Amino acid sequence: MERMKLTIFDLDNTILNGDSDYSWINFLIDEGLVNKEEYEQKNKYFYDKYYEGNLDFEEWAEFALSTVKGKRPNEIKPLLAKFLKNIIEPMINVYALRLLHNHTHDNDTMLLASATNIVIVEPIGKRLGFKNIIASEVEMHDGLYTGKPLGIPALGEGKLVKVREWASQNNINNFENTTFYSDSYNDLPLLSAVSNPVAVNPDKKLREECLRNSWKIIDLP
Repeated sequence: MERMKLTIFDLDNTILNGDSDYSWINFLIDEGLVNKEEYEQKNKYFYDKYYEGNLDFEEWAEFALSTVKGKRPNEIKPLLAKFLKNIIEPMINVYALRLLHNHTHDNDTMLLASATNIVIVEPIGKRLGFKNIIASEVEMHDGLYTGKPLGIPALGEGKLVKVREWASQNNINNFENTTFYSDSYNDLPLLSAVSNPVAVNPDKKLREECLRNSWKIIDLP
């Protein structure tokens, strides 16, 4: 009997040519829905911190989730649809999409695992055809977003923990037959845990790690 193959994709700067969280804030600025000066400055600050590997998740989450705080999912659904169509669609890397489709065609079990919050990731994941999605969860109370994260973030070690939990729930006991595509050094814990780590347009620190460990590197246009 052939063993089930699990293929995991990161989202930002892996499937997308850019960062969905960062782009969401810029989208809201352009729509005139948040204060331009305040959000532009903070957005750049957290973006830089993430790529330095020095992100304070609680601080970042509070900022990112301030955009949905006090709202119901149905209230922001039309806005998310516009964001998906106008911003995310042009960001989808067709070469990454081809990788994704190849694995789907091979009947791999597909999992999207992103540090970005689930409010943004879920509609993007569904658009890309993922049935299994892991992201940083968001707290709700009485049907409203509270603006606070829920549980551990899907960032760094947290992403590995959440993927392990998902795998266990889906009768996957190890990562012996697992591929993970990511661009980011922040994903080093999960990349180190799988049997086939693949760096896609890796950042400088991850590229160095790949060369040390003889991991595969794919530089997509």
